[in-house]
Amino acid sequence: MSDNIPFELQVEIIKRVPVRSLLQFRSVSKQWKSLIDSSEFITHHTLNPTQPQHLPVSYIGLSEIKYVSIVDDDSFPRHKFSPTVSPTAKLLTHPRMIASSHGLVCLCGFAYELNKNLIILWNPSIRKSVEIELPNKLNALGFGVCPKTMDPKIVRITRRTNAQVYTLSSGAWRRVSMNLCVPPGFTFCSYQV
Repeated sequence: MSDNIPFELQVEIIKRVPVRSLLQFRSVSKQWKSLIDSSEFITHHTLNPTQPQHLPVSYIGLSEIKYVSIVDDDSFPRHKFSPTVSPTAKLLTHPRMIASSHGLVCLCGFAYELNKNLIILWNPSIRKSVEIELPNKLNALGFGVCPKTMDPKIVRITRRTNAQVYTLSSGAWRRVSMNLCVPPGFTFCSYQV
């Protein structure tokens, strides 16, 4: 945009641009790249969408796992096949979606080629993903984004009194205290946190 247009007005215009265009606009200037990459801008763009929302869904077809994006536009749902799936997610056998939050999708499953359990945090808008190794234990998993730091977190419960939190910024699991009185035979389910 022209230097004659105040940057504050440029920001308001950029906020209304679809994600695909934003990725291209990052190369316009250092100022635009800094704006578009900032956590405040990403949060605003994610929480105030101008485009119809898409819900990613996977299902098992006759010979492979297929991915569908369902558009929520307040009318009869249209089905649109999504051509982009995280390459890492394709490694997972029967991937399971834990939750989605702030435009991120959290998947988990076993990757036979790598011979390990993985959690994948995937941002379908920018087509990037991060894989996190999951130890071979029975897990109840939850996923969310901290509203204060905007840092994605995964909660993992392996036993009735053992919980861990993975924070993307630290790249590590840390043990947290769990003050729950859980009766014997109680089973945790995965859910969004």
